[in-house]
Amino acid sequence: MKARPAILLAPALLSAVLLAGCSGIPQTFRDPDVQLVQVDVRGVGITGGTMDLVVDVHNPNDFDLRGTQLQVGFDVEGSDVGDVTYRDEFKVRKNDVSRVTLPVRFNWSGVSAAVRSAIGYGDIPYTMRGQATVHTPWGDRVVAFTREGRAPLTRGSAPPPPSP
Repeated sequence: MKARPAILLAPALLSAVLLAGCSGIPQTFRDPDVQLVQVDVRGVGITGGTMDLVVDVHNPNDFDLRGTQLQVGFDVEGSDVGDVTYRDEFKVRKNDVSRVTLPVRFNWSGVSAAVRSAIGYGDIPYTMRGQATVHTPWGDRVVAFTREGRAPLTRGSAPPPPSP
């Protein structure tokens, strides 16, 4: 008995349609945007201090994202100030922004005199590199980012940094 050509083509055609439909899923994902809003110096001591990097995470997608991790390296005027891995879960609703505060500890021995003087101004030049891990409807995505600019600097009740 001879097989009909249409019957033989049906599985191949069905597979092609399914693959074409699924291939569009990753293109519907747009990377979230991570922007530094401000740096808040919380405490300064003889050996170093603590600061909060206040970042906004913008979700340009038409679906909610669940952030599971933010890893950030923070440099001021070319000197590494500190790194942070933030593992608290955060949610960014579709087409919305969520604010996340990242605590960073730093040591004076690891930062240059330029960083010390920059902390004394109202804003600081920075480079922020890292990656955000977000959960999407299609699984986890890791999004790398680099941002450079100047950020407003606020100081809580912290005294000025020690002089070099």
